[in-house]
Amino acid sequence: MKISTTGRIITITTLGTIVLIAAMVGWAQAEVSAADRQRVRAGEITRALSDLRLVSFEFILHRPERARLQEQQTAAHLDLLLSDGRFAQADPSTSLAALRDRAGAAHRLFTELLARPGGDADADVVAERRYLAQLTTRLLLQHQEMASDALLLADHTRARIDAARGRLIFVILGGLALMAVTTAVAAWLIHCKVLRPVRRIEEGTREVAAGNLDFRLNLASNDEIGRMARNFDTMTDALRSSFEQIERSNHELAALNKEMEAFSYSVSHDLRAPLRSMDGFSLSLLEDYGDKLDDEGRDSLVRIRNASQRMGRLIDELLGLARVTRTELKVRQVDLSAMVREIAESLQQRQPERSVQWRIDDGIEVRADRALLHIALQNLLENAWKFTVRADEALIQVGTVEHEGQPACFVADNGVGFDMAYADRLFGAFQRMHHENEFPGTGIGLAIVQRIFHRHEAAIWAHSAPGEGATFYFKFRDTHDERSRQGHPAG
Repeated sequence: MKISTTGRIITITTLGTIVLIAAMVGWAQAEVSAADRQRVRAGEITRALSDLRLVSFEFILHRPERARLQEQQTAAHLDLLLSDGRFAQADPSTSLAALRDRAGAAHRLFTELLARPGGDADADVVAERRYLAQLTTRLLLQHQEMASDALLLADHTRARIDAARGRLIFVILGGLALMAVTTAVAAWLIHCKVLRPVRRIEEGTREVAAGNLDFRLNLASNDEIGRMARNFDTMTDALRSSFEQIERSNHELAALNKEMEAFSYSVSHDLRAPLRSMDGFSLSLLEDYGDKLDDEGRDSLVRIRNASQRMGRLIDELLGLARVTRTELKVRQVDLSAMVREIAESLQQRQPERSVQWRIDDGIEVRADRALLHIALQNLLENAWKFTVRADEALIQVGTVEHEGQPACFVADNGVGFDMAYADRLFGAFQRMHHENEFPGTGIGLAIVQRIFHRHEAAIWAHSAPGEGATFYFKFRDTHDERSRQGHPAG
C-alpha cells in the first residue's frame, strides 16, 4: 500500500473517530439536558401540588371565596404541567398518569365540598358534618397520594439524570480510549511504513558516504519509500560500476603517464642529440667552409641552424606543457605583485634598451602553486613585452578588477592586440594570432598558461582589439587586493 493511501486512511479514520465521539458526546449531553428539563418540570409539579394543598387547607379551615378561585387557577396550572410530554419513559409516565388521575379526583372532591352548604340550620347537622369530614379526609388523602407520586416522579428524574451523566462519562472515556487506539495504530503504521525505512535509508547514506558501495537497503515494500530504496540500490550499483571504471581508467592513466615520462625522456635525450648535431655541424660548415660556399649555400646552412634551434625550443615548450600537467600542486599564499616585479625586472635586464612603463598594483595575493604561477605570469608578461615592441610608449599593467562580485587579476598591454573573432583559438597549442616573421614564438605559451590556471580551478579569459592592446583576466577562488581596486585597466 502506498504511503499516500495509508495517510488518507489514517486521516479518514481519525476524522471519523472524532465525528463519532462528537456525535456520542452530543447524544449523551442531550440526554443530560432532557433529564435536567424533566427535573425542572418535576419541581414545578411539586410546587403546584404544594400550592393546591395549601389552597385546599385554607378552604377547609375558613371557606373564603378567594380560595375557590385560587384552587381553580392552581388546578388548571397543574393540569397544564401534567399534560407535558417530556416524561416519555415508562416509569415517569406511570407516575404522571397516576398524578393526573389523583389531581382529577382531588378537584372533584374540592368541587363537591364547594357544593355543600356547610352551616344550614334546617339540615341534619350531625350527618352533614360527618359527610364533610369524610370528603375532607378523602381530599387530604388524595393530596397525600399526589405528594407521594410527585416524590416518585422526582426520584425518576434524578435517576435519569444520574444515568445520563453516567452515559456521558462512559462516552467520554470510551472516546478517549478509541482515540488512544486510533493514535496507537496510526503511530504503528507510521513507524513501520515511514520511520523504520527512513532510518534504513539514513544508514545507507552513511555507509555510501563512508565508501561502502556494496551496501544495499533491500526494502521489499511497494510504496514510495520502497521505490526510493530500490532506486537507491540501483544508484549504488551504478556508482560502484562508475568507480570501478574510474579505477580502471586511473590505472590506464597511470600507465599512460609512465609512457609519457618515457616519451619525454626520449624526446629530451634521443631527439635533442640529432638536433644538436645538425646545429653544430651547420655552424662548423659556416665557420670552416663558409668562404668556399656561395650565398645560397650559406643561407641554406643558416636556415638549417634556425630550424634546428626552433625545433629545440618546441621540444622545450612541449616538455614544459607536460610538466605543468603532471606536477603536484603545492598551494600556498603567494604575493603576486612581488612576483610580477621580479619578472618585469628580469625582462628589463634582458633588453635594457627598451623603455617600457610598468603599472603594478600593490598587495595582490592569491592562493596558488608558486612555481606554476611563476610560469604562467612569465608567459603572460613575455607576451605583453613582445607585443608592445612597436608601441611608441609601451605600457604594461597588472592589477585587479571587480568581476561578478569577486576580484579578478589582469595583465594588460597597449600592444598590437588581436581580433576577438579568433579568440577561440587563443589558448590552443601551436595556435598563433600573428605570423612568426612579425613576432617570434612557438604558439604553446598560452596553452601552458591555460593549463596551469585550469589545474588551480581558476578561470582565464581575454579581451582585445587590433591596435588597442590585449588584456588577460584570471580569477582564483581566493584573491586579495589591499587596495580593492575596481574598474578596468587603462588601454
